[in-house]
Amino acid sequence: MMTARRVFLHRMGVALGTVTAAAFAGRSAFAGQGAPAKPMAMPAAKVPAGAGLLAEVRRTTGDCVRAGEACIAHSAKELAAGNKLMAKCNASSHDMLALVRAMLTLSSADSPLARRLAPLCADACRDCAQACLEHKEHWDHGMHLECRACYESCVATEKACRALAA
Repeated sequence: MMTARRVFLHRMGVALGTVTAAAFAGRSAFAGQGAPAKPMAMPAAKVPAGAGLLAEVRRTTGDCVRAGEACIAHSAKELAAGNKLMAKCNASSHDMLALVRAMLTLSSADSPLARRLAPLCADACRDCAQACLEHKEHWDHGMHLECRACYESCVATEKACRALAA
């Protein structure tokens, strides 16, 4: 036997399910059978100056974080196997990731500090790209491709950060 509270909650769940299903079907649950829902008028949003630059910084820094993580994992394996030529790449990737993560966080929040961090982030990306570029001779042989991806993402992020800082 259901208590009054359970009956109420059950009925609310059914009603909520009906409204949700109607919303997914593109119809108003209260507009009658099959009547299309009227679209809600939204005011035109004003795009702040520099919003395109921030969007580009967010995109490139996100790519850079992923590529940098892969590069660090690769260089750590190489270092463990005795390849000491990966030490500079590993260290610069760690430095770059610290600043790129901060830049991603600040740019995602539309923080005014993003513009102030942008030149330092660009410098870290430049240094990391140079370290990854030292392995370019191996890329055509299918080796150190993580360094190639990190290099490419660092170049893009450096460019975006310099544009934001300007």
